[in-house]
Amino acid sequence: MSKKEFIDQNRPAEIEYHELLDLADTLEVPSFVQMLEQVMKADPYFMDSHLLMIELLNEGGQEKKAQRLLDEAFSRSIELITDKNKNWPKRLSWGFTENRHIIRMIFNKATDLWHQKDTEPALELLRNLLKSNPNDNIGARYYILAIRMGIDFQKFENRFNKNGYYDDELIRWFDKHAISYPNEFDTWFQIIRKDSELL
Repeated sequence: MSKKEFIDQNRPAEIEYHELLDLADTLEVPSFVQMLEQVMKADPYFMDSHLLMIELLNEGGQEKKAQRLLDEAFSRSIELITDKNKNWPKRLSWGFTENRHIIRMIFNKATDLWHQKDTEPALELLRNLLKSNPNDNIGARYYILAIRMGIDFQKFENRFNKNGYYDDELIRWFDKHAISYPNEFDTWFQIIRKDSELL
C-alpha cells in the first residue's frame, strides 16, 4: 500500500544551493560548476542542483551527459516517493516546499520524454503529478491535454511559452478543449469544484 502523503525531509543542500546562486554573478563559470558539483555530491537527492547542472550541460553542448544526469536524478526522485512496489503516494503536494524540487525533476523528465516523442511514459508521469497534486501548481494538466491532442512539444512551447512564463491564453485554451477529454479530466474538475465550494 502506498503512503497517503509524501513530505520530503529538510535538505541542508538546499541552503548551500541558494547561497551558491547568490554568488553566481561573482564567479567564473568553471568555479561555479565546481561548487555546484560539490552541492550535488553533498546530497544526491536534492534535485534543484541537478536540474541546474542539466541546464548548464545542455547550454554547453553536452547533451548526452545532461541526459544521463537527468535519468539518474529522475530515478532517485522516484525512489524517494514510491513504495517497494513503485506505487506513488496519494498526495505529493506542492504546498510543502520540501517536495518542490522532486516535483520539478519529475515534470522535467516528463517534458523531456514528450520532446523525444515518447508520449505514453510522459503521460503517465504527468497524470501521476496531477492526481497527487490536484492544485496542479506545475501545470501538468496543460501538457496532458496537449499530448492528447497530438500537439508537438516544440509547437506547444512556441505558442504558449512567453519568454519563460505562460499567460491566460493557455488557461483559455485548456478550458475550451479539456471538456472534449472527459476520461482524462472529469475527476480533476470534480475535485477542483468541490475544493472551491469549501472555500
